[in-house]
Amino acid sequence: MVCFIRLEQDGSKAYRISTMTESAKQNGQQHLFGKPPESLPAWLPAPPERKSASGLRLDQIDLGNHLQRNRFLKMVPPLYAGDENFINPLWLERMMFLNPKRNASLANLEIHALLAYRGTACVGRVTAHIDHAYNRYHQSKTGWFGFFESENDASTAHALFDEGIRWLKERGMSEVFGPNNFTTNHQFGLLIENFSRPACVEMTYNPPYYQELITSYGFAKAKDLHAYWIDVTGGLDNPLFQRFDRVSQKVKDRYKLKVRHVDLRRFDEEVAVIFRIYNDSWEKNWGFVPVSEREFASIASDFKHLVIDRLVLIVEQEGKPVGFSLTVPDLNEVLPRDGKLLPLGWLKLLRGMKKTKNARLITLGVLPAYRKRGVEAILCLETALRTKRLGMKGGEISWTLEDNHLINSAAEAMGGKLDRKYRVFGMTIN
Repeated sequence: MVCFIRLEQDGSKAYRISTMTESAKQNGQQHLFGKPPESLPAWLPAPPERKSASGLRLDQIDLGNHLQRNRFLKMVPPLYAGDENFINPLWLERMMFLNPKRNASLANLEIHALLAYRGTACVGRVTAHIDHAYNRYHQSKTGWFGFFESENDASTAHALFDEGIRWLKERGMSEVFGPNNFTTNHQFGLLIENFSRPACVEMTYNPPYYQELITSYGFAKAKDLHAYWIDVTGGLDNPLFQRFDRVSQKVKDRYKLKVRHVDLRRFDEEVAVIFRIYNDSWEKNWGFVPVSEREFASIASDFKHLVIDRLVLIVEQEGKPVGFSLTVPDLNEVLPRDGKLLPLGWLKLLRGMKKTKNARLITLGVLPAYRKRGVEAILCLETALRTKRLGMKGGEISWTLEDNHLINSAAEAMGGKLDRKYRVFGMTIN
């Protein structure tokens, strides 16, 4: 989510728009959208708590092979047995996502996928991967790890990391971050705070002990990601919403702006409109990489059956699209917990889609020339009011970088409460 608005009260008790960009510059902040990680630990020498594996076998997995891809997915549910907050990802969706022949997002990736076996039992997995599009954009030699799962045994996790980093080092990478499944446009980060409820749709969930497995290998914090929770039940009776409403009305009149929702009957045309805004909406902040039109269309296709048209908004100035936001119902509330849609899972999903009580605001972008005008405030408020009209109670704004002060201040101005933290870990490769 991107909201660059602050509401300030002058002597007449009227609220005006303040450009937080200017304020941040005055305070000497050079990285308005997230500062690159610094002072990461080195891979070698190994810390004393790093363990060697005994009796463990690592198998390389070809994700292009249906049976091997199936093995990669099937190892997950046993690790979460008894965890009431775990929702197994949809098997059919994950099979397509991990298939290089079906997922355009993998076109720029080299992937080294691994499974760990102790005897006949599969006890861990990980991918090491290189996103060439990311490295070209950021002029870096960055590798990633993702899809990390492990039994509560440090030697298992460390063996997976050893092999993954060895593979990255052989290919000339100088740093590694994760978990990242597979790019920052997908699931990102490890849950480190608040395990009391299931994850929102397309956010990660993991056991608390994963943090210890990762840090005991020698990884350290690179960046925290924030998830804010907003209660919308008060609607315009909420004084904070009232302030945003007054600002929004003035902005609409001043700049001749209108808000509309997408027309799903013209899905491809609407996706093209949003794509033209998307890559131009963000600065060169840490973690971001532009996507190709083909990849964007693939991501949009994945969301097509998840969206409610009234929650995908476009702001136009005299017919020209200048900003957008994407909010989806939290389908994790109604998805089958075992990840299986057959034989009756589809029926449960279709019946439950209109009964979700919460939503997730995934992304919001405004063309640079139209920032500082209140477009973001319009989208934030309109999203909150529309979720209320749909009978929802609230939702999550996620994720935001911990040091993206512009975004986080805007979430807090709407009454958002920091609800969860996710961590990205990093290490330099000697």
